[in-house]
Amino acid sequence: MEKQLKFLVANAKGGAGKSTTSMQIIVPYLFRSSKKQVFLYEFDDENEDSKSYADSRIVKTEQVKVDSNNMRDELQKILLKDETLCIDVGANKTASTVISALNDSGMIFCIDLAIIPMMDGEIDAVSALNMYIMLKEAHPDLKIIFALGRVNMHRDIFCQFDIFLGDQRGFFNEAGMIQMVKEEDRIYFPVHDSDAIKYSRQFGSTVWELAKVNRDIDTELKNAILNNDTPQEIKFLSFKRGLRKDCTTYLEKTIIPAFKALNKRLVLANDE
Repeated sequence: MEKQLKFLVANAKGGAGKSTTSMQIIVPYLFRSSKKQVFLYEFDDENEDSKSYADSRIVKTEQVKVDSNNMRDELQKILLKDETLCIDVGANKTASTVISALNDSGMIFCIDLAIIPMMDGEIDAVSALNMYIMLKEAHPDLKIIFALGRVNMHRDIFCQFDIFLGDQRGFFNEAGMIQMVKEEDRIYFPVHDSDAIKYSRQFGSTVWELAKVNRDIDTELKNAILNNDTPQEIKFLSFKRGLRKDCTTYLEKTIIPAFKALNKRLVLANDE
């Protein structure tokens, strides 16, 4: 039986980019790897971010209420399924509850890769490191990778994440908190900030899907202009044409490099 990959996305800090990383990077990666619909389980009693992607064709989402479930039994039921999946864990108490249940039940050993998303700043760096320590204590051999969120494409990443990656300019702590991470886990990928993410959510899909859509927007736009369609319809097609380009750029600059980093951490040969 072919191995179905099972990923975990977790950070105890709210606003660390967990949902964006899960939906925009991890779900497309798992779909491309398995060629099957990905199951995403959102463990969060406060937010239901995955509902923003209701029109996505590559993922099926399910909300899991932490307070009303026996987490050990729930995780066994989910992780023992023969399906490609991602578990997106909410912040604060939810994170500690789910990670503890993964540890207590031994289901942590079903996880192929854990992704720790984070934003820049000291609080995020400390929270990411704490989550790393918590996961490694539960499963010392667990493969882990970091996702650096809301990165400005036009700025040096070491300037934005100097506290975690180290300040190469020498102004502050040159080492960075990443030095407290095992060498094999010092792999990360940037999740660049882009309007493509915002608008993909409004269309209920992922950037990866919008970039891959085989649709001749140019012809539709030309026909709309020739047929003297309403200005609103023409503006909408014009907007979608621009968004398609933005999504394609995001695919090339962010998603594909992230796929390569994930392959590297999983020690996979095919990184195309």
